[in-house]
Amino acid sequence: MIALTSTSSWEVPVKSYAVHLLFHALTLLCGAALGLAGTLWWATGNVPAGWAAFAALLLGIAVLVLQWRHITASAPRSRPTRGPRPGTRPELGATAVQRYDDPAGAPTRRG
Repeated sequence: MIALTSTSSWEVPVKSYAVHLLFHALTLLCGAALGLAGTLWWATGNVPAGWAAFAALLLGIAVLVLQWRHITASAPRSRPTRGPRPGTRPELGATAVQRYDDPAGAPTRRG
């Protein structure tokens, strides 16, 4: 059973899986058309077959570009990382968080 709760960043979300498969099918179709037309052009010298092979190549490239744009548009956006603020000590960043839940461990004026 497929878990729909979370997906990692490299997995294709389930809701766009049909679009992903459509892009694969179109790419395979363009590749088959290119191979068939290219073979006809190479073996027989048929000029329209050469143009059909060229058109299938361009269409295949266009499908791959559209697939790339679809994947990058559906990818989660990450927030830009910022460097340390001026005047802060990097060794005392977010990794050295102190908790004062215990009243005995609370800071005093003397340190």
